[in-house]
Amino acid sequence: MRKKERKAKFTFLSGNILDKHNKNIFTPSIIKTVNGVKVGILGLCGNKLKIDKIPGGNKFKVASPMEKAEEISARLKKEGAEYVVLLTNLNNRYCRRIAQRGMPIDLIIGSSKRSRISLPILVQDTYIVHVERGGKSVGRLDVSFLGPAGVEALPAALRYKGKTVGENIFLLNHFFPLKIAMPDHPVIGSMVKKVEAKLSRLQQVKATKSMSIVNSGRPAIKPGDSYVYAKTCAECHPQRYKRWLKTSHAKAYQSLVKQEKHFDAECIGCHTLGYEQLGGFTDIRQVGNYANVQCESCHGPGRLHVAAKGGEKMVKDLAGGKMCLTCHIDERSPEFELEPYFTKTCGSPLPVKK
Repeated sequence: MRKKERKAKFTFLSGNILDKHNKNIFTPSIIKTVNGVKVGILGLCGNKLKIDKIPGGNKFKVASPMEKAEEISARLKKEGAEYVVLLTNLNNRYCRRIAQRGMPIDLIIGSSKRSRISLPILVQDTYIVHVERGGKSVGRLDVSFLGPAGVEALPAALRYKGKTVGENIFLLNHFFPLKIAMPDHPVIGSMVKKVEAKLSRLQQVKATKSMSIVNSGRPAIKPGDSYVYAKTCAECHPQRYKRWLKTSHAKAYQSLVKQEKHFDAECIGCHTLGYEQLGGFTDIRQVGNYANVQCESCHGPGRLHVAAKGGEKMVKDLAGGKMCLTCHIDERSPEFELEPYFTKTCGSPLPVKK
C-alpha cells in the first residue's frame, strides 16, 4: 500500500492504522480549501481486520475507530476546518454510533455491505451516505456549497436528484457501473482469474460432499405439477421458443461455466430453472435439463398446463414484471431497465397488472 501511495496522485488517508510504536503509517487527515471553504477530511478503517491473515500483519495494528474519530475531528476543527468529512469502510450501524456521539463531523461517507443509501440520512447533526458496495460500481458524491441564491441556482436536472442539507450544502450521489466490457488491469485481472478458478474447485468439492438430493427432490407447487422444460413449450409456442433461443437467457448457464462459477450457489439460482424451488432441483452437480433461464423460470411449472392443453393456467403471473426483479436487482444487474429488457427478451410489451 505504501508503494501504491507513492505512485498515486492523491493522499492515502487512515487515522487508525498504526505501527508497533503507535505511529501513523498513513496520513490521518488533510485540510483542503474548496471555493473558499476549509474542508477537513479524515480516513478510518474498521477494526475487525484479520491481521493474522495478512503477510507482515504483526508489524501494525488497528486502533479504535471511535476514539480516533473523536481525536482527529476535534483536531481538524482546531486547525480551522469549517466542514469535516469522514471517509470509512465502517458499516452503517457503526457510522450511526459515531454520529450519535456528537463529534464535529458533518458528513460520513461509508461503504455498507448490506445497504446502499443514495440520499443522505441525518443522525443528530451528522449526515451519512454510502457508496456502492460489492465492487460493481464506483460511487461519487458531489458536495456543492450554495451561494446566496441557494439551490435555485443549480440546474433543475440536479435539484431533484440530490438533497439540500443545512443552509448551504447540496449533496448528489452518483453510481457508475463497472461494465464487463471494461478491460481488466493486466496484473490484477490475472490474479482475480486465478482466485476464481481456485474458488470454483473448492465449490465443486463442497458440492460433492454436501449435495445428495437428486434433481426432482422438491414437492410440486400443485399436486402433479412439475417442470417440463423449454423444448416441451416449443411444441405449442414455436415462435416464442425460437425467439428465446436468441436471447442471453438461453445461454445463461453456459455463461456461468465459462466464468467457472457453475458451482457457486449464489449464482446458480438465477442461471437455471427451478433451483431450490418447489418442483425443481437441489443438486448443482446435476443441472441437466434445468440449465438456463427457461419459459418456466418466469411462468412457473407447466406440466398441468400441458396436460390440460392450455386449459390450466400457469402458476405465476407476469403482470408488472415482478419475476424479472427476482434476479435483476441493482447489485447483480446495475444497468437493468424493466420495460425495454422485457420487450427485447419476450417480444411483447410489459403486461400491466389490473
